[in-house]
Parts: sequence; C-alpha cells; structure tokens
Amino acid sequence: MKKANLVLTAALAAAGLVGVVGGALTPTTVMAAAAKKPSLSASVMKPLKAAQEAMNAKNWDEALTHIQEAQKVDGRTAFDDFQINDFLWFVLYQKKQLAESAVALEAAVNSGFVPPESLNQRYKLLLQLNLMGQNFPKAVEWGNKYIATNPTDMESSLQLAQGMYFNKDYAGAKALAEKMVATGAKPSEDTLKLLLRCNVELRNDAGSLNTLELLVRHYPAQKYWEDLLNNQLFRTRDDRALRQLYRLMVDTNTLDKGDEFSEMGNLLITGGYPAEAKKVLEQGMAMSVFSGDAKNRAQGDLDRARNLAATDAKDVPNAEKLIAAAKTGNSIIATGKLLFSAGEYARAADAVKQGLAKGGVTDADDANMLLGIALFRSGKPADAAAAFGAVKDPKMTEVARMWKLKLESDAANAAAPAAG
Repeated sequence: MKKANLVLTAALAAAGLVGVVGGALTPTTVMAAAAKKPSLSASVMKPLKAAQEAMNAKNWDEALTHIQEAQKVDGRTAFDDFQINDFLWFVLYQKKQLAESAVALEAAVNSGFVPPESLNQRYKLLLQLNLMGQNFPKAVEWGNKYIATNPTDMESSLQLAQGMYFNKDYAGAKALAEKMVATGAKPSEDTLKLLLRCNVELRNDAGSLNTLELLVRHYPAQKYWEDLLNNQLFRTRDDRALRQLYRLMVDTNTLDKGDEFSEMGNLLITGGYPAEAKKVLEQGMAMSVFSGDAKNRAQGDLDRARNLAATDAKDVPNAEKLIAAAKTGNSIIATGKLLFSAGEYARAADAVKQGLAKGGVTDADDANMLLGIALFRSGKPADAAAAFGAVKDPKMTEVARMWKLKLESDAANAAAPAAG
C-alpha cells in the first residue's frame, strides 16, 4: 500500500511556464492624435513624416533611424516627445525590442496627450508588452489599471494573473484565476493550469486537487487524469476501492507501471475476477512493464489467473440459469462478478441489479460500484451515475466520486469538445 502524499507530475510539467495569451498588439493610428492636439514642431514633423513612410513600407530599421533624428531636435515640445514616443514604441515592438517598446509606450501614456477614449487600449498594450518583455511588476501595474474598468476581459485577466504569478504574487494570481473560474463560463485550459501552479507554489494540496478535477472535467487529457488518479491511489486504503480505482485508471489510459498492473492483477484474482486479471496482466506483459523478479511474479499470477478464468468460462454461457436458481442476493452478485470479469457488462449489470433487488447482499456498496462500472461500460452513463451515487461506505465514496467525474467529463466534452 502506498503512503498518502500529494504527487503532481504530468500536469505540472504541462503547467510549468504559462505563456502569454494570444491577442495581437494593435497600435493606435500613428499621429492620429495630432489632428486634435497641439501641432508638431516643423523640425520634428519632417523626420517623423519620413518615419511614417518607412513604417508604411514595414522598413523598421529606416523608421527607427528617422525617429532617432527627431529625438535629436533641440527645443522639442512635450507634444513633440509624445508623438516621437508613440512612433517609437510601435517600431521597437516590430523589431521585437519589447522592454524598450514598453518604456516608450509608457512615456507616451504618461504625457497626458493620449485621448481618453484610447487610454484603456494603451493600458492593455502596456500589460502585454511588459509581460512579453518580462517586466512583471510593470505588467501588473498596467494590467490592474486596465482590468479595473474591463473586468470581463478574460484574456487580459489571465495575462494579469500571469504577471502576478511571475512576479511571485502567487496568492494574488490564485485569487484572480479563481475569480475567472467563478464566472460560470467554461474556464480556459491556461487559466486552470495557472491556478494549478499557484496552488502548488502555495502548498495548497486541496486546491491543487480541486483544480485537477476541473481540468479533467473540461480538458480530459491523460496527463491530468494521471495526476488526479495517482493522488487518489496514494489516499486509498480499502482493497475494494482500490480495485474500482484501478478500473478507472484502465478506462483513462493511466495504468502504466509494473507495480500497478501487479497490484491490480492480485486484487482481481482475490476478488473473484480471474478473467479480468488475465486480461490486465497480459496487457502489462505486452507493454513490458515488468522486469526481473517482478516479471517472474507477474507470470506466476498470470498463470493462476488463466487457470481460474478457464474454469469460470464454463459458467458464462449458463449465467442466467445460475441466477434463476440462486437463493440469495449474494449468489446472484457472484454470477454478476463472473459476467463482469468476462467482459459481459450488460449481462453483469442485469445480474447485479437482480442481486441487489433480491436483498441480503453482504456488501451493497461494492455491488453498486460494480454496477456503476458495468453500466458505464455498456453505454448507460445516467444509470451508472445513480449506481455510484448509491455508494455510502466512506472508504469507497471518493472513488465513486472519481467515477462520477469521469461520467461528467465525458458528457461535457461530448456536448462541447474542448478547445486547446
């Protein structure tokens, strides 16, 4: 049995560095303000006009040369400097000199000449430029100004949260990401990955696991299921719950280690599912997950499972006769297990339902778990959810909840396929 401990591997690797969210930097029209503001000095107008022509031709080096000429003009007015900086930030951005571009744009914004209706867009540009230029304190400063009047801009909110994260304000980034998630709209995958990373930095294990659940619900990639179920595996102590958890790992393609295949095989054999154990152990052998003594032990378990499965196989065709002759609910459940092990999920579900209805079942919680999985695998998710909901044993309810999460994830993503 494994010790309880929070383990985040695959999902954290995916969430390592959250990149800047897309969204083109769209500069305001160069010199547009000049029509309604003080006039440019003639000595500055000439090089800036040449710069404008070079910019229209996307000749950024030539444009920068003309802007630098304008910067050398003596006796420039404050408006001259504003217009020079408004040219300069855009040219530097095109040349991928992001930090310098942000400095020039900030100077233009602070000049007081930017029209009020354009300020919000400039704040947004400063957030983006500083984030890409890795000046995270400035990204946060300007991002806060922009979001204060544009709280529903989720793309920019994520960029601000990223700036907070990279500025090591994990609590602030977490709070903003949680606010975005709480809007009720489907959160972006990048938002959830950032929230996961914040929770990890804050050593908030419960928050990390909750975020993983959101990720598998909305973006059911194998890497997220792997971390979520591995953590559930560390916390699960009951053999019955472990057996059902391993089945969920099979259905999410996250069973990939030799000790997992070995433990699952043993739990299935001792639980009365030899045909299923045979299939699992054969898969492990085919994947070459065993080596050395572990391989020899697995081969021994596989031989035992094959022998037991061969005996059980004789009763599979006559299962319904066995059910009709059964005198107790437990006997019918045993036949349901036989059918489940053989992969006859619809027949297994019918048998387990009959056994529960007969009454006197020793372990109704394990039977309901088995019923839920059989119904899920036979294409009846709504009925499966009801069966999982009937599980009351505290040792098994968390695993039942993981299965319900699988149902919810499948339903949500069938209705609205996840976008990257």
